[in-house]
Amino acid sequence: MKIEIMEIPRYVIAGQNATEQLPQIFSNAKIGKKGLIITGKNKTRKIAENKVIPNLKGITDVEIHKISHKLTYSILNDVFEEVKNQKFDFVVSVGGGSIIDAGKVISSWMNVPFISYPTSPAHDGISSPAISFLLREEIKKHNTERAKVIRSPLMIIADADIIANAPYRLFAAGFGDMIAKFTAVMDWRLAQRLRNEDYSEYAAAMSLMSAKIVYKNRKIITGGGVAAARILIKALIGSGVSMSIAGSSRPASGAEHLFSHAIDLLSQKYDFKPALHGEQCGVGAIVSAYLHGINWRKIQKALKEVKAPTNAKELGIKSEYIIEALTMAHTIRKNRYTILGDKGISRDAAEAALRATEIID
Repeated sequence: MKIEIMEIPRYVIAGQNATEQLPQIFSNAKIGKKGLIITGKNKTRKIAENKVIPNLKGITDVEIHKISHKLTYSILNDVFEEVKNQKFDFVVSVGGGSIIDAGKVISSWMNVPFISYPTSPAHDGISSPAISFLLREEIKKHNTERAKVIRSPLMIIADADIIANAPYRLFAAGFGDMIAKFTAVMDWRLAQRLRNEDYSEYAAAMSLMSAKIVYKNRKIITGGGVAAARILIKALIGSGVSMSIAGSSRPASGAEHLFSHAIDLLSQKYDFKPALHGEQCGVGAIVSAYLHGINWRKIQKALKEVKAPTNAKELGIKSEYIIEALTMAHTIRKNRYTILGDKGISRDAAEAALRATEIID
């Protein structure tokens, strides 16, 4: 029997006033006395200073490191070189996607536990061992071994009161990232049938359950606030845990994610601003559902209900780039078999699919 190693978050504290549980959780976790807190600019730094640190007073000694520029390998390496000899026992990220990624990377390089304190519900990176595609690719270019060591957080503190104050666009993006799990699991099943790829019923079931929860509660999510934050955060954490169980991002990432990654790459090539990850994945799920031959309008309708983008215009990206992204998506991760196949989709077929699904005019 094949040995499987699962690295799953040990503590998950989610809900209103979750931050107030820090003293007890940190005491129970026994992860050391000296911590590095990574934040972004003004807003997340204030959350760290006014919410997180006061609840750790007398339990740990912490130092804040602010990252105020776009996250790159160079910035990560500078931070690592600055802190690697200070004998920190753990790293906490207080912020959104890039700040969570920074803490995940730095803690893994330092080989100390990582604690995720998300301030928005934009995607499932808050609980998974994955980091953004472009950042991972950049790290691989500089140091392949460093790119392999990224691990899941030991602890997740998801305070609904904090997350509720995030811009609504981030809620809609989180919904888009979750709705994409429907097509991601379909791609995984397809790879099992056609490529005999390892498939985990448990991981797939958890991913689908998380997607179904946000789909069922989309009206509540549209209202924003604490209620929406609670639903999205639990689902995003469930998705991240499904990846830990699977040992890969398979249960959460299929052709729709490859499509989003392709857009990110093209944004560098053609110098345009990509949309949010979850927004792009949501649109990718529409066309992926169409290619799978299932009811793509159901996904489109759900995205419209939560005011998430459903086409190129709403993403703010030219149709020509969307077409090119779909034709090259299969090249992004060559070992990841999806509905796009080994050879991908022709430009004519891509354009036809995107028009049929109303993604382009």
